[in-house]
Amino acid sequence: MNQGNAPITQNPPGMLDQGDQKEHNFYWKCSCWFLQVVDWSLLSALIIVIILRPEFIKKMSVAFGIIHFIYILVEIFSPTGKYICHKSSDIGMNEKMGRYFRTAPKIIFHCECYHNEIHYYTTKDKFGNVHQHYKTIKVITFEQDYEMPYYSERDISGLFYLNCDEAIVKKKVYIKLKVKEEINFADAISIMDYQNEIDKFYALNRYKDEFFEFSEKRIVPDLVHHNLIKLGKEEPFLSKYFFFILSTLLTLSELYKLYFDSLCVFQRFKVRKIISTRYDLNQPVYQEKYQQFIPRINLIFQTFKYQPQDYNYLNNKYEVNLPTQEELERAQRYQDKVPDYQISSGNGKFQAGVIIDSPSYTSFKSKPSNQEPAPDLINQNNQEKASSQPVGEILDNQVNKVDSIDTEIDDSGRRCVFEKNQTDNFPLQTQIQVKTDAQP
Repeated sequence: MNQGNAPITQNPPGMLDQGDQKEHNFYWKCSCWFLQVVDWSLLSALIIVIILRPEFIKKMSVAFGIIHFIYILVEIFSPTGKYICHKSSDIGMNEKMGRYFRTAPKIIFHCECYHNEIHYYTTKDKFGNVHQHYKTIKVITFEQDYEMPYYSERDISGLFYLNCDEAIVKKKVYIKLKVKEEINFADAISIMDYQNEIDKFYALNRYKDEFFEFSEKRIVPDLVHHNLIKLGKEEPFLSKYFFFILSTLLTLSELYKLYFDSLCVFQRFKVRKIISTRYDLNQPVYQEKYQQFIPRINLIFQTFKYQPQDYNYLNNKYEVNLPTQEELERAQRYQDKVPDYQISSGNGKFQAGVIIDSPSYTSFKSKPSNQEPAPDLINQNNQEKASSQPVGEILDNQVNKVDSIDTEIDDSGRRCVFEKNQTDNFPLQTQIQVKTDAQP
């Protein structure tokens, strides 16, 4: 995809290749090669036993079978296995990226409430002696998933471009494309609402059992992280998934990977989303701010630019109250966590056209203290309130009880609780009002 009179290997202006295009799977490679060597060692030992010590064949066969089964699972779920499973053409990959640009992200909270039970049992050895043992079993009594609501989202992924030129120059057949999602909040008010949502989720579920575990995931639905793009109609005969599985069964998968990697170049890309709980990110002020980051696809000398209505999600079912001055002042403590995306000019360590941001922005995720008693100020009656109602309904019913407290994370990572006035907090659920057909 040459641009004018530029050399064939030169990328088009503004190519967002997300930095260094090298594949880093150090832990996977070490794990796979370790299992490969162990598998070979056990196979060699099994052959020696069959020849010299037939009485140990059963034990060695069981040991080899267990390790070989683990080896097969690890290899199938390794990055190479995932790449070969998700193979598509360059046209198909561009269509997939268009779907990712148009898909609204999700932030999902998950909790588990559980306690530990000790089970005692006895065994007898070959001499008839009785031995007592015990084991601790984790018993989960309550699980809850809750999708955090928000008002608006905007895709700021920028230009997506398959680096076919490099593959052609190096005479490669495939591009290994790793796609990752990055979901952040557009403003401090949204981060404050997000923190309040987590605090309420924690408070409402913490006392449903002895221990509490919280987790959070941010996803773009149906996004595939490992993609293999074929650049021509003809493919090498041995590059098919069947031969990868066959080499794995024959304990030769790591050698096969060396062959497969010789057919590929590597490229990574981030699908970036920002969301807001109060503001409409389709307004002109935001369109101007994020003009450089509009998602685009470069394909065969053409650049397809998506219009805001094509890739921005606005929750038309709801209307939200704009933040008050008091809320704006309270949200200032999160101001340094708001991402400030920029396009590199190429003068520094980043390539020209690369989106740069501070790692401290993208790593902001709040998390309650796991397996610690909840603060005493939280209403103890929540322990008896476990029900099958959706979390949003529970939050609406309990809002007055939770409003009397607020929590923060101090510098040591511990959760702090302090009293405050009821008017200091405006829960997100009470801000959202469902529109009816009678409303304009």
